[in-house]
Amino acid sequence: MHFAASPGRRRQIFAETGDLGAGGPSSLEPLTSELHPGWEQAAQAELSRARSRGVSILTLEDARYPDLLRASSDPPWLMYARGDLRPEDVLSIAVVGSRRATPHGLAAARAIGRGLAEAGYTVVSGMARGIDAAAHAGALEAGGRTIAVLGSGLDRIYPVEHRRLFDAIAASGAVLTEFPFGAAPLKRHFPERNRVIAALSWATVVVEAARGSGSLITAELAADEGRAVYAVPGTVDEPNAAGTNGLLRAGALVCRSAADVVEDLAAQVADAARAVAAARRVRSAAADRPEDRSAVMARRRTLTDDQRRVLEHLPRTRGIGVEALAGACGLAPGTLLAALLELELLGLVRRFPGPRFTSAACKI
Repeated sequence: MHFAASPGRRRQIFAETGDLGAGGPSSLEPLTSELHPGWEQAAQAELSRARSRGVSILTLEDARYPDLLRASSDPPWLMYARGDLRPEDVLSIAVVGSRRATPHGLAAARAIGRGLAEAGYTVVSGMARGIDAAAHAGALEAGGRTIAVLGSGLDRIYPVEHRRLFDAIAASGAVLTEFPFGAAPLKRHFPERNRVIAALSWATVVVEAARGSGSLITAELAADEGRAVYAVPGTVDEPNAAGTNGLLRAGALVCRSAADVVEDLAAQVADAARAVAAARRVRSAAADRPEDRSAVMARRRTLTDDQRRVLEHLPRTRGIGVEALAGACGLAPGTLLAALLELELLGLVRRFPGPRFTSAACKI
C-alpha cells in the first residue's frame, strides 16, 4: 500500500469542495477521508525509503519544485527526485519521439539535445528507448543538464538496460517521477508521465512519431498548456514520420535543428538561457584549474552593469521578491531574470521559497 494518491485523483477529491487552488487545498479533511487508516505510518515508511536511496520528495510548496510544472493546470502534489534540481532548469525544452527510431531520427534527436544544452537549456525527456535516450545523450555530451521523467517508481528503472543512463542523468540533472516506490511501469502511467514532461517545458520537440504514438499525446498536452510544439519533418513514405508530418499539417512549428527552437523563444527566455550558457562556460573553465579568492574577486569585477545593479539592491539578510527588486533596480523582467540566474550560478545570489532573493556576499 502506498500513501500517495494516484495521479489526477486530487481533482476528483476536491471537485465539489472548491478547495483546490494554486496553493493546494485549504483543508486536508477531504483528502484524509480518502486514505487508508494507516496512511501516516505508510508516509513515514516512504520517507525513510527515499532518504535511504538519496531521493528527495518535493511538494508544491517546496522551493525546488519546478516552477513551470507548478504553474501548469494539473501539477502533481508530490514529485520524487533523484539528482539535483536547479533554478536554471526553468529553461527546459522537451525532446521526445519514437522508441523504434530510425538511425536518422536518433542522430537528429542527439544533435537537437546537444544543441539545446549548448545554448543553455535543460533537455527534458522520458528516458525511453530510441529518441528519448538519444536526446538525453546529446545533452550529456554537451556537458549540459537533462531531466528524465519516469512512468514508474525510482526503484523500478524502465527500461532496465538504461541503468547507466539513469545514473548519468541523475549526476548531471535529475530523474523525476510522481509515482511512489514500487510502482511498475504500467501502460496507464505513461500518459501521466507525458503530461509532466510537457508541463516542465517551454516547448516540446517531437523528432519521430508514428500514428498513435505516445509522443503525440505529449505534443497535445503541451499545446493544451499553451506551450510551443515543434516537429521534425520526415519523408512521406517513412512510418515514423507520419505523426510528425501530421503535427506539421495541424500547425506545429518546424524544427530542423535546435536553432529553430532557440530563435523562436521569447526574448526574456533567450536572454536567461544565454546567461546560463555563459555561466556554464565559466564553470567549465574554472574546473580545469584551482580557483583562489583573488580569482573569485576578479570574476566578480567582470560582472555587467545590470548584474552589479542587482547585487547593489539585494539585501544580505531578509529576502526580496522579484517585483520589488525589479522596481528597485529599474530593470525589465527579462533582463532581471537573466541577471539573477547568472548571479545565482556564480554563487553570488541565494534563492529562497517565494521566490525571494538575498545577496550571498558573505560567502566570498
